[in-house]
Amino acid sequence: MEIKEFTKKLKQKRELNDMDDSFIENRIKDYIKKNKLEKKFKIPGFSKTSAYKKMFKALRKDLREIYGVFRSKTFMENPSIKERLVYYKEIYHKIFSITGKPKKILDLGCGLNPLSYKYMDHKPYYYACDISENDLKKVREYFGRNKVKGKVFTFDLVYGDYNDLPKANVCFLFKTLEALEQIKNNISKDIIKNLDCDWIVASFSKKSLSGKRIKKAGRAWLRRLLKKLDLHYKIFDIGNEIFFVIKKE
Repeated sequence: MEIKEFTKKLKQKRELNDMDDSFIENRIKDYIKKNKLEKKFKIPGFSKTSAYKKMFKALRKDLREIYGVFRSKTFMENPSIKERLVYYKEIYHKIFSITGKPKKILDLGCGLNPLSYKYMDHKPYYYACDISENDLKKVREYFGRNKVKGKVFTFDLVYGDYNDLPKANVCFLFKTLEALEQIKNNISKDIIKNLDCDWIVASFSKKSLSGKRIKKAGRAWLRRLLKKLDLHYKIFDIGNEIFFVIKKE
């Protein structure tokens, strides 16, 4: 079996059909290597084996957890956006009162967040990247309609080269780091250390997907990491979200 063929089969699942191919392919390669399936995977008829069924089920579950089955089709329906919508002006005011008004913003794992551009009180150049082809298409359309200066592109935060990312004054990582930690332990450290920006703004939900309050909503693990990296930061809460505004220099 070819990896591209397996990727195509995984993407037949509705919640995964707009995910970037290269991201899925890298997850497949990792699974094959970890489970020592290099030879079996290439054998004709592998798709009829129990190993295939186990692999398909495991990867589908993994990808759904990473990507989120709660991706929505519209800006207003997206849970994170909908939750944040009434607070956007206040959120940006608080962030930029700390960082200053940035000339360039890099939004990693952006989803549909760039559609909130109108809530900023200035017009920075906006780099938007994600692994969702569908979300990026909507962001491109929004930028075009509203004459937003920026660039929209696909980037894999797990396997991509951070040196390929553009330099920015402020980098957004809204509700992104914990999902990435599920894929690769301690990846937050690599991301924070290697991003070429002046400030990083990372946010986290204070509620689980089921609506229950998260006991460790203050993210002590991130505080410990920032202390080790000797980075200064400020925290504020708005709605059901906690924001860390981290100074890189």
